[in-house]
Amino acid sequence: MHVQVSCFGGDSESDTGDYWRIDIEGSGKTWRQDQRVRLHHVDTGGYLHSHDKKYSRIAGGQQEVCGVREKRADNVWLAAEGVYLPVTESK
Repeated sequence: MHVQVSCFGGDSESDTGDYWRIDIEGSGKTWRQDQRVRLHHVDTGGYLHSHDKKYSRIAGGQQEVCGVREKRADNVWLAAEGVYLPVTESK
């Protein structure tokens, strides 16, 4: 079953449909570079999901994303680019 999710607005226009939880694979509570995660939509329980099908005309090679309720290989994400900050371990 696929679920439709969306996010909109800023802090003053937000609702609970904007809330996502990051589920980190492996151990630890800090999302580290090259570590796989799942984005879990709090209201629907769906995981952000994509697949290898691309739009040819409507969105020029972009892929559709949706929410699915089960954990699958197609809903694992990895940050390939970005700004990474050093982790400071708490004592």
